[in-house]
Order: sequence, then C-alpha cells, then structure tokens
Amino acid sequence: MATPGETTPTSLPQHAHDWNQVSATYSRTATIPLLFAEQADARPEATAVEWADGAWTYQELAARVRRGATALRAHGIGAGDVVGVAMRRSPAAVAAILAVLHAGGVYLPLGPDQPADRLTGIMRDAGVRVAVHGADEPVEVPDSTTAVCADDLFGGPEDADPRWWGERAADEAAYVIYTSGSTGAPKGVVCPHRGQTRLARGAGELRIRPDDRVLATTDLTFDVSCFEIFATLLNGACLLLAQDSELLDSKALENVVSGRGVSLMWLSAGLFHQHAHVAPHLFAGLRLLVAGGDVLSPRAVRAVLTESRPAVFLNGYGPTENSSLSTVCRLDELSSQAENVPIGTPVAGSTAYVVREDGTVAAPGETGELWVGGDGVALGYLGDLHRTAEHFVEDRWSPADIRGRLYRTGDMARWREDGALEFLGRRDRQVKIRGYRVELDEVESVLSAHPHVRQAAVDVVGEGAGQRLMAAVVVHSGRDQKDLTAHLHEHVRDRLPSYMTPTRIALVDALPLTSSGKVDRRSLSALATPAASARDDAPRGEVEEILASVWRDVLNADMVGRDAHFFALGGTSLRATQVTAAVRERLGVPAEFGRAMIRSLVADPSLRDLAATVQDLLDGHEEPIAPDTDFAIESRLDPELRYTAPATVAARVPRQVLLTGSTGFLGVYLVDRLLRDGVERVHCLIRAGDSPRALARLAARMRRYGLDPEPLLDRVVPVCGELAEPHFGLSDEEWDRLAREIDLIVHCGARVNFAYPYHALAPINVGGTRTVLELAGEHTTKPLHYISTIAVIAGFGTAGVAHVDENTPLDHVDRLSLGYPETKWVAENLVV
Repeated sequence: MATPGETTPTSLPQHAHDWNQVSATYSRTATIPLLFAEQADARPEATAVEWADGAWTYQELAARVRRGATALRAHGIGAGDVVGVAMRRSPAAVAAILAVLHAGGVYLPLGPDQPADRLTGIMRDAGVRVAVHGADEPVEVPDSTTAVCADDLFGGPEDADPRWWGERAADEAAYVIYTSGSTGAPKGVVCPHRGQTRLARGAGELRIRPDDRVLATTDLTFDVSCFEIFATLLNGACLLLAQDSELLDSKALENVVSGRGVSLMWLSAGLFHQHAHVAPHLFAGLRLLVAGGDVLSPRAVRAVLTESRPAVFLNGYGPTENSSLSTVCRLDELSSQAENVPIGTPVAGSTAYVVREDGTVAAPGETGELWVGGDGVALGYLGDLHRTAEHFVEDRWSPADIRGRLYRTGDMARWREDGALEFLGRRDRQVKIRGYRVELDEVESVLSAHPHVRQAAVDVVGEGAGQRLMAAVVVHSGRDQKDLTAHLHEHVRDRLPSYMTPTRIALVDALPLTSSGKVDRRSLSALATPAASARDDAPRGEVEEILASVWRDVLNADMVGRDAHFFALGGTSLRATQVTAAVRERLGVPAEFGRAMIRSLVADPSLRDLAATVQDLLDGHEEPIAPDTDFAIESRLDPELRYTAPATVAARVPRQVLLTGSTGFLGVYLVDRLLRDGVERVHCLIRAGDSPRALARLAARMRRYGLDPEPLLDRVVPVCGELAEPHFGLSDEEWDRLAREIDLIVHCGARVNFAYPYHALAPINVGGTRTVLELAGEHTTKPLHYISTIAVIAGFGTAGVAHVDENTPLDHVDRLSLGYPETKWVAENLVV
C-alpha cells in the first residue's frame, strides 16, 4: 500500500475533511504528572483510589507517589528511563505507575503471571533499569535490571523535585506496552503523555467528571488500563478497584456496581458479551458504559439498550498504537437488521481516514484500511525503526494543530453516509483457502448476527490442502440445539459466498479469552476435534467408508459419521455433482446411474441412506424409471382459473407490489429499484420463521450485494412463506389479505440449479408460478411480470432454428435436457 506522500498532496475529499474537523480544547503541553498534581492540590480530601477494605485521598496518594519517585531516583532512574511495573491491579500498582512518571521515567506494565522467559526478554529488549513488584510476587529480572519491592518503594522520604516531571514534555514517552500482534513476536509500543491527556481532558462523552466513580476492570498490561487510571485521576474522580472474581461473575459484578456506587465502567468485548447475555440489567445505573477492544455483538448491544440502558453507552475502538481509543460511537438504538455495531467518529484530538490500496482516501461506503491520526498516535515501536517507518506515515490530511503522523491500523473499515465508521475486520485476518480470499472477521460477524448465537469465533485449522474454516459458537441458554448447525450453515450461505462457510461449526459453552478479555482464537484449533459421540457414529462397510472419504474430500469435513446429512455438512448442488462423479469413479457405478445418485442427494440423505441407494445400484436394483415428463400436460393451466375479477386501478406507479425471489441477486436490486421509484410497499415472499427474521435475511442479502437496506426496510412487508407450498403456506386469512392489498406482482423467485432434474425443481419453479397466477386473479385481476431465462430457447438452436424473436411460441422442450430450463419453459408457457 502506498503512503499519502507517494500518491497525493494535501488535498482531501470534502467528506473526509468534514468528518475530521477536530480541535484540541485541552492543554497540549500538559503532562500526566502536572495534571495529577493539579487535581491533588484542588481536592486533597477527595477519594482518589478505593478498594474493598480501604481508600486513599488525593493527598495521601500524592504523598506516596512523591516517595516512590524519590526512591526510583535513588535507584538511578532519570528522564526517559524505562521502569517495569510487574504488579496486578491494586492501589500499590497505581501509586507505582504515577511514581515512575513523577520520577521522569517511562513505565512498562508487566504481567507477574507471564512466563519468566517472556518477562526477562521484554525487560532486556526495553532496557528496563528497575522493575517494581508486589511483596508477595517477586519477579525474575535480567542482570541489567534491579528488582524493587513496592513496599520498599514507598517507605522512604518524600522530598521529590518537581523538576523531575516538570521538565518532561507532553510529546515525550509516558509508557511502553508490549503487544504480540499478528506475528506473535512481542513489540513495544511507545506512547506519549498527550495520548492520554487528550482522552482525559478533551471534550466529548468520554470526559470523566469529578463526581464519577470509575470501576477499573482491565489488566494493567492492556492499554485501556491507562485510560481507566489517568482519565479518572486527572479529573479528580474516584478509581474503584475490585477482584477479578468480582468482574467475571455477573451477580458479583452487579453487587459491586450497585453496592459501591459505580457510575462509569469499561468492559472488554468478551466480558461485555458475557454480562449482557446473563444480566443485562446490571448496567442500568451507570452514567457511562464503554465497551470495546474487539467486535461487539449486535444482539448483546440490543439486549442492553432494551433491558438496562445506561445514561450513555459507547462502543470504543482503538489500537494500542493510538493511545487506547481512537473513535467512539454513542449507541442509543440499533436496528434489528444491523449485523455490526459502528465504531463511530474520532475522539478529541484525533482523526480517522479510510484509505484505498493506492493511498488515496476512500468514498463513503467503500472499504479500505483505517488510518488514524492526531495527538494519540504513538511515537513508534521501541528500538524498531524499520517497523515504525512501515506503520507510521507522514500526516498531510489532519488539521494543522494536531497533525503529526498517521498510524496504519491494519483494520478494514468503511464510512457510512452519516460519517460513522464501521469496522470490517483485520487485514491480517484475510486468509486464502483453496485459492479464495476469506475475511475471517466477516464470517464471525455473520455468525454472531444469528438470533440463537451469543458469540462466535472463526479461524483456519489444518495445513496445506487440508486447510478449512472452523467456527466455535456459544448459543443462548435454553435454545434447542437440534439441527442448529445446519441452520447456521444456511444462515452463513445466505449472506456470504459458499467458500466462506465454515466446514465445521462447534457448539461450545464459552469461548477462550486472553488476559485482556479478547477472544483467544489461537486456542480454537483444540475445539476442531469432534466430540467422542461423533466418533462413535463411524461408517460401516466398504460403501459407507468410501462415501465418507468422498464427503470429507469434497466437503472439506474433518469427520463424517454415518448419520451426517449432506447439506448440514455444507453440501451444495455443485458439490452433489462432484460427489456423484467421485463415487462413480471409486465404486465403479455405471454412468447411467448418475442421475439416480443426484436425485438421492437432492433429498439431503444421511450417509447411511445414500450408501443404501448406491449399494442397490451396484446390486442391479435400479430405481424405477420415471416416465418421461409430458411437458404439454405440465403446461396446462388449471381449468378453473379465470380472470373475471375487475382489474386493479391502473397507475403509473403501483402502490403495493408482491415480489418473489427478493433475496436473490436480481431480487434485491428489484426491491431497491421499486422502492426508490415510488412504490409505497413491496411485499416480499421470504423463506423465514417470522417477520423479523425475514427482514434480517433480506437486509443481509442486500448488504452482500452492495445495497444499503436501512432507508428502505420500513416500506418492506415480509410475507413468510414458501413458493412450493399451496398459497405459499399462508393461512386463508393471510392469503385473502395479500390478494386484496397488492395491485401488481413481480415473479422473480425460482430455484436455480443446473444439476437437479425437473421433478426436484418443479415444486418451486412450476408450482410457485401456478400459485402466483392464482393470486393474480384473486379479488382483482393484477398485472403479472414474470422473470424467465434465455435458457428456455436453447432447444431451438439444436433443432436448427436460426432466428427466434419475441413472438415466437416456445417449442423444442424435448431438446433442453436440463431440469432448470425445463421448469422455466413450463412456467413461461403457463404465464403466456
């Protein structure tokens, strides 16, 4: 990807300019210690830090901080030196962090329970001079580092020199946080004071008030802990500390929130999902809830907004390289059809741009990489100039007072028409499987949008030709899990190309989480092994074993039991033909039996049922040969069908239109065109259990094909039914109401499949057309527009006919040979 300097001058599209008009309303020269001292002087008796059995006022905390700074100076710490803080979230850890900054140093949080080799490696890489640890958790340090117990740090004199911190600049380093990133190799991100002061003192809904009581929930090695600590203490508020066990259990957290008067809280996405599903009411008393750090589930967000809305609810997004937070989105409502949660607009002193591959700024609705700028941008990667130059580029776009460098996040995003950003996944989570590029985050988002799914995670398992997609799904408690994996496969195939459908979907009780509360996707491979019960269902006999082998190869399945069903494993019409060809070759089934096998696969058999069919064919027990279809008889209208009802009132633009096939590629564009051209209501026949699911399915299909459904869906009337069923499966009352309301029909629905025989497709393609024709004459005679296919005239060519025009009657159906054009030929004759 190019940089702005390589492709464009300072010019910027108007939309990007308008959506990044930010200014610094805070002091850009103030450092964290200066702003803390300001609060300690202004409200010395106010509570600064509170825990289960104690509290410190600002005066008491400031005194400890000065003693700690004095001790660190005595250990040789000077301006810009890195000090490790290997402590858990605690009052002493907060004091140690502030002491490092008051000594003029740079703090590096370290997890005391991390492997010793990793800790010593990081300390050596960062050049740590001193490592502070808890009294009960000594830490192993390299020879160049001095280990200091926190108890000793705060036991000395308080004669700190204000010049130690006063001479530090806001654009100098305040802390280093090591992140593993996509490569797994730890890298130190160096962040300036100004990155946190912009969050603490900038304007906007993130601003903490002096009367707030902020519950700290984040591990100190996770960068949001910086926001929790500094945004609280630089505004004179109270930082509340709790035990991890109280944060993980919903009932315990509810007691903490209500019992300790919590007004503000950040939750990582993993914890938020857990509590939102189990006890969404616990957020009701909060003034501000911020959730983020990973993709938020729309269902979890809707649960909180419906049952326990806090006063302000924000989705927070930001990489460590942009000082905790880059954008936030206020969540007041979320459409029932929304399948992702916007990440919003830039926070104070920040900018955000969606950038194309060539380094130019993308248009609204266009996908690109998200680049962020402003006062939060990190100084770079510690000791790694090459990587810093690769990810941090010159900023020629942001307003002059905050212009410095842009950080290329590696996240994919797009602007909505209102300027809000939508997160679309990681560039480094784009993988290639069997030659296809797959967006893992997009698959996760689609699975998470299913109404029965609480959380989902997707990753690649296997190697080489055996690579496949594996999904782990947490289902809502109390949901019937029978056939759920089949429904989930169908849900994904509705919204994404078939190659993005996971081969295996495992239902699990909970997703593995990292210490920062994010989903640990590297642990998903352990879930890819089927349960013992699945292995008990092993194929029996040569035919079943060969069929299982073919299904594994064609469907990329890891295990196939004898009761597994073809479509539940991801079978499609194309794969049915592949299975048929492979079975014929492996078992020597004569070619003339191929259609019999396809007919069997169309019925979605279990492995054992298909094996029985194949065995019968091998034994010479042929299926009864169905008589040739008499297309003349098939094309006859019901003799009772009469169009004697009065015609609908002619209008240039019809008011109420029935559209079949609305979720197909052509169908979604017909929905869009009809509504934008003035139709009042489009009644869409959709295969779904209820109206909300029907609308969700239509919205998902529109998004898949690049259309925005949100402005249109309130004028869509879902008709939940099936083309193959009499009266679409509607009740008499529903059928009658539909017949009276609509004044025009567009029949676009059909099952398109060039492998299936006529009889497999006729119930939908022919039977559905008969139902539409019946509806066209019910109560009023309505215009009917029928979408056919050019394949219906293919027989003319093989019959030697050189020219066919609009008025040429259909003929030569006997030369079509394929089931799909045969059904369309019959349907078109019925309409004519």
